[in-house]
Amino acid sequence: MRPIKLNTLLMLLVIFTGSVAMSVSAVVALYQSNKEAQDQAAQIANSVKQQLEWQLLKAHNLMQRPTDFPDFFLWQNSNSSISGFCIQYETLEGRLERSLCKGDVSEEIWPAWFKTLYLYQFGTEQGSQRDVVFNEEVKGRINVTPSFLVMLHRAWRDMSNLMEMSVITVMTLCILLYITLGWVLKPVHLTTAALGKIQAGDLSVRLPDLRVKEWQDTAQSINAMASTLQETFEERKQLSMKLLHLQEEERRHLCRELHDELGQSLTGLRAIAYYMEGEAKDHCPSLLPKVSQITEIAQQMMGLVKTLLFKLRPADLDELGLMENLSSMIDEWNTKHQEVDCHVVTEGRCDEIPAAIAVNLLRIVQESLTNVVKHASASRVEVFLCCPYSGREQLLLQIEDNGNLTRAETLLKPGNGLLGVKERVNALNGEVNFARSALGGLKVEAIIPVLGYEVADGTH
Repeated sequence: MRPIKLNTLLMLLVIFTGSVAMSVSAVVALYQSNKEAQDQAAQIANSVKQQLEWQLLKAHNLMQRPTDFPDFFLWQNSNSSISGFCIQYETLEGRLERSLCKGDVSEEIWPAWFKTLYLYQFGTEQGSQRDVVFNEEVKGRINVTPSFLVMLHRAWRDMSNLMEMSVITVMTLCILLYITLGWVLKPVHLTTAALGKIQAGDLSVRLPDLRVKEWQDTAQSINAMASTLQETFEERKQLSMKLLHLQEEERRHLCRELHDELGQSLTGLRAIAYYMEGEAKDHCPSLLPKVSQITEIAQQMMGLVKTLLFKLRPADLDELGLMENLSSMIDEWNTKHQEVDCHVVTEGRCDEIPAAIAVNLLRIVQESLTNVVKHASASRVEVFLCCPYSGREQLLLQIEDNGNLTRAETLLKPGNGLLGVKERVNALNGEVNFARSALGGLKVEAIIPVLGYEVADGTH
């Protein structure tokens, strides 16, 4: 399920809550409007009752003609606050003596659905009744009923005003909430960006001081974690560099031992074989085949020792330089893997690269080519090496192929060469990237700083 943003969720909750509140408020407003109309009808009924009873008293005392009863003159000329009501006076026999309505609605402003809802909820028969009493005898009955159209008009007006205010309130609240959330959630974007950089390997990123305490605590924890990871990573790089240095020193020692001890022994064996071959020709010709076999075995062992020495560490790296050794290694690789064409291009002053970096570059190329043979099924490989020059303190190594492997994630595990490539580059404080090659296969790109490189002006 697609995740929803926090600010969107809160906005939806506010809108939903506001809608529910407006609905409840509308119902309350309708009931309140109806109740006010009923209360007003009761007040009018009481007032008219008193007026009519006073008229009966005046007629009894001959102060008013009996034929003028009932007279609604006072009510008819009262203030407009009682507009929208009808008064009816009935005798005890139910005969209507007089009726008077005041106020009406000239235009229907409410929708049809509101009228239907109002009728369903309250109906049309509403009002208040009072008995007119004189000398403890009921003379008639007063019926005060509010005009249905007037009540409907007032209810729609009250509810419309309430809805307008509610909508304005909810919209204002949403705007203020959006602005507030934008400010409050800003640290979330900063934190996400910082964690993304940490995941990408940039351990130098730090979150700034934040005003909200909870975000400040989170930022401090992330900064402490990044600082710890950075220290651990630096220690790991230093340890890896030391291990690589020890490994190369051990290789150098093994090469020296193999060259001095085994090489001299094989050279002595070949000299003895030549001497035996001369003696066999003069005294024992039947031993010549065996002596020849000894010579061939000694030559094969010399070839194996030479190959082993080159794999351990090129003995002529310090003398011939990186470019010559790289070209020699590529030529030997092409000889062994004729189904794959490997081409190397170099730029810059590669022979002036320090030996420690040059050896690792050869190892990186070796491991990458091994992965091409094992996993890529490629027919073409291009090696590009751009060495530092004046004003540039980094070297660039790119190895591209046209194989079927376009992603390196499956090979970044122990036991595979690409993981060794990544560890070597990281140990040299460099950066390695794996991407799709323009040839169609995998591109391995390593950027390595060259410290202590002698630039054109002779400085270090």
